[in-house]
Amino acid sequence: MNRRLLRALAAMSFIAAAAFFVLCWLASSRLICPARRAVQDYHKDILEHTLDHGMSIVRQTLVRGEWTGTPCLVCEPLTEPGAAGKGNKLRTELEARNVPVQSWGRIIGTLVLLHGHTGRKEDHLPVAERFCAAGFRCILIDLPGHGGHPAPFASFGFRETSLPLAALRELSESLHFEMRPACLFGISQGGAIALQAAAADPGTWSAVAELSSFADLDGVIGAQASRLFGPLHSPARFIVSRLVKWRAGFDPAAVRPADAAALLGSVPVLIGHGTADTFVPTEHARALLAAVKSERKEFLEIAGTDHHDVLITSQPVYATVAKFFLEALAATR
Repeated sequence: MNRRLLRALAAMSFIAAAAFFVLCWLASSRLICPARRAVQDYHKDILEHTLDHGMSIVRQTLVRGEWTGTPCLVCEPLTEPGAAGKGNKLRTELEARNVPVQSWGRIIGTLVLLHGHTGRKEDHLPVAERFCAAGFRCILIDLPGHGGHPAPFASFGFRETSLPLAALRELSESLHFEMRPACLFGISQGGAIALQAAAADPGTWSAVAELSSFADLDGVIGAQASRLFGPLHSPARFIVSRLVKWRAGFDPAAVRPADAAALLGSVPVLIGHGTADTFVPTEHARALLAAVKSERKEFLEIAGTDHHDVLITSQPVYATVAKFFLEALAATR
């Protein structure tokens, strides 16, 4: 009887351990290769009715170097736009803040827009619609592990740091526009990459703004392990990190946007975060802000918003970010 009980306990322990490992495997998959979202109906509406949204859109795929195959969209403001409701609203908000607004179609610089985790470049079409109206050309990029990018795994900036500059350089040559001035904008994962890219090439970027990013990836993994695995969070965190390193070739502990932020001594930086963000707590934003050495840094507190809706608010977030970029470019002239 005791032998049968021991066998049963051993079997149950094996099943529990196997189930725990499977959950850790799924967690690592969610991190490095999330399900790729299809193009949404609202994406198609903008792509098919560009005049109504005040911009032209050119599809490009990078064909040089390590980022060959990266899909991009290049959005530019039209001289004679259609309704352009979102863009005109932003222009009105900027004028109310006494910020000079360019005539429609005039481009004063380029913004590289980096999407969040589980997203794709088309998610930033409504963002580009607003920034184009403020006088910017916008480059939208599918990040590795997302959208139509050929790379299978995301690494949150461990590898992607060189991608924004590679895209800017190649597209400026193929579409015949000046590389500079140029700025970076990212949300969540994209914000982490933006900070790391700006630190890697500070001479290229006139400013960087991010919303909902994290200070260190390992801290986010730890917080999510506590939420999902409860008292088993420590072994879960260890196993997930080891699986990420084995499968995708990078250690999550090495991804520290706060360290990159500390290298930004002269580049203007805007850090924005939702006050109700429970996925990436505001402590991460405060740590990023504290790390930035630049005297030209701003903190944007987005009241009542969580991780995924920092741009879905009555607060004039777009106007604040556009004003930040416009002033950063004005300071370089």
